[in-house]
Amino acid sequence: MKILRYILLLYPLLSMSTKSFAQAFDTICASSEVKVYRVIPTPGSVYYWSVDCGQIISPDIHADSIRVSWCGTPGTHQVKVVEQTSSGCWGDTAITSVVVNPKMQLNISGPAELCVGQPVWLTAKGASSYRWSTGETASYITVNLKDTFNQIQVIGKNACETDTATWTIKVHPRPTASFTYKPQNPIVDESVYLKYTGQGATDWTWYIDNKQPVNGSVSEYETSFNEYGNKSIMLVSQNQFGCTDTFIDVIHIKYDFKIFVPNVFTPDGNGINDSFKAIGFNLKSIHTMIYNRWGELIFESFGVNDAWDGTFKGQPVTDGVYVYMIDAEATDGEHTYLNGNVEVMY
Repeated sequence: MKILRYILLLYPLLSMSTKSFAQAFDTICASSEVKVYRVIPTPGSVYYWSVDCGQIISPDIHADSIRVSWCGTPGTHQVKVVEQTSSGCWGDTAITSVVVNPKMQLNISGPAELCVGQPVWLTAKGASSYRWSTGETASYITVNLKDTFNQIQVIGKNACETDTATWTIKVHPRPTASFTYKPQNPIVDESVYLKYTGQGATDWTWYIDNKQPVNGSVSEYETSFNEYGNKSIMLVSQNQFGCTDTFIDVIHIKYDFKIFVPNVFTPDGNGINDSFKAIGFNLKSIHTMIYNRWGELIFESFGVNDAWDGTFKGQPVTDGVYVYMIDAEATDGEHTYLNGNVEVMY
């Protein structure tokens, strides 16, 4: 018996195949599980179909068309069909290769928790194009979140399907960092007491004068400085969520600057309390001015050791009360201004 050979064409549903003696192609998505395949029918012929990954679900498996429920396994699979004519002759085996694309696995990666005001980097994968709920269309976004809970969505698309993924981020509050210190005008080598006055912190790190952090996690700290000048104090407070806040203040450390001004002297030449001058320590200069009761400047000096001997233009002044004005400069450059009365007695 002569065997007839047929050119069979496979027509996937909603697509046009190209004529071939043995091979046609189809591409489907794993999400599209059922597709129809057909050949150009010949009256009286029957058809024997087979698929290597899936199931033929047509009622008549020998018809010129079948419905295939694909297994969904990504890869290249085949649909085969052989025609038998009404006279019992067999045709060639026609084959179509079906490429099953994987189902889209859209996902978002990033942190699930962060601190308020902290930027977050989110990355989407699994699609060929993206659109975020923030409007961006790249595969990644950077956002700053303020609410307690935030949900960010991305819509992903590929040649097969569209999917949506959601990422939930919990936003924790930050503590507040602040502190006070005593005394308000500390001097060299004097103890300075630092006290946390913020809210919400469970851990504290003190940085004293831009040095390494001090040991321990305490809300109060005692320190001192062996040099005068401006000293920077930085406090980093942290809460139970690991969120931090920073507060910096500058403390001015002074020398132990003291000055004493007498209120009476006796310029009678007996060698006891014969002159008037301010005395003290850590003094760089003293500008002293003495005025009589009429507001006339009768003495002026600038030296630390300069003293008024009770004379004006070479002559002893009369006894009575005189006014002094003093500008005392400490070693660290800080000025103290004093004024008062001094009495001249003979």
